[in-house]
Amino acid sequence: MRNAFKILGLILLSVTFVLGTGELVTAKKKKKDIKITAEENALLDKWEAKKNVKARKKTVKKLRKVFKKKVGYVGSAKCDGSCHDPYYEAWKESPHGGTFDLLKPGERKEAKERVKLDPEKDYTTTPLCLRCHTTGYKQRGGFKPAGSKNKKGKDTATRIDPDEPSLEQVGCEMCHSVAGGSHLRAVMTASKGKFDKGDAEKYGQRWDYANVCTRCHTHPKAPFQPDVHEKYKFDFEERKKKVHPIDKFWNDDNMDQKLETIKKRVKEVSQSEKTPLVIENFKEKDGKLKFKKGTKPYNSKAKTFNYKK
Repeated sequence: MRNAFKILGLILLSVTFVLGTGELVTAKKKKKDIKITAEENALLDKWEAKKNVKARKKTVKKLRKVFKKKVGYVGSAKCDGSCHDPYYEAWKESPHGGTFDLLKPGERKEAKERVKLDPEKDYTTTPLCLRCHTTGYKQRGGFKPAGSKNKKGKDTATRIDPDEPSLEQVGCEMCHSVAGGSHLRAVMTASKGKFDKGDAEKYGQRWDYANVCTRCHTHPKAPFQPDVHEKYKFDFEERKKKVHPIDKFWNDDNMDQKLETIKKRVKEVSQSEKTPLVIENFKEKDGKLKFKKGTKPYNSKAKTFNYKK
């Protein structure tokens, strides 16, 4: 009999707990509910997103969560998979896909000797080299060399996978974004590629490719200058042919990733095409990379873009 009363008591306690906290659970659900703004709805309409309110709220919630954080680098591997596999595979075999490896001892011996660099020296932790041979070095989410630690002494160096290069090479974000593709990636996913140049540019895409390439290819601190050898003269039209030689990377699994919307966007003219963004000026001081004030294309605090005057 005592056990029966004990069990009955536990049941009553459970019921009381559920009923007593029911209002809290409901209130919590109400807090999570979001209201889609007219601007957000208009954007989703433009992207031909589902009209279903529940689906739209889910999309808006994801976008807001991403945009709440500061823009940062995510790495080229994030562009692979279901979105840009042929481009990623082509990039891996391009000159940009192997830039970090050139900093290793013994690599490109003749070229290094030509510009009076020690071919047997390891340059994989040299700040000035890393800015142009990796992605996002010294910026949020960017590459961190071996030996990098946080304030607590924890190792924060970028993990390097030879089969899946990412931040440790000159990746997609170095040419296509102002300060990393974290926000831009969310726009691409939500719009399923149906964004226009203005939509993408608002969240960090840049279209002034001939301009951005000068960041490294004609930087005054770069050792490979035209006065050393004519082969180092930068020709954008010729160089860009080597960036995405994608033709041989199409297959049955990624054929659905062909960028049909490119045809439409070619006719559009973005702000950065009309007024190119400023190019970072950087130098090495006391063993650290320093950016000259006002030369970054994006001001993360003010969330504004800096165009050339």
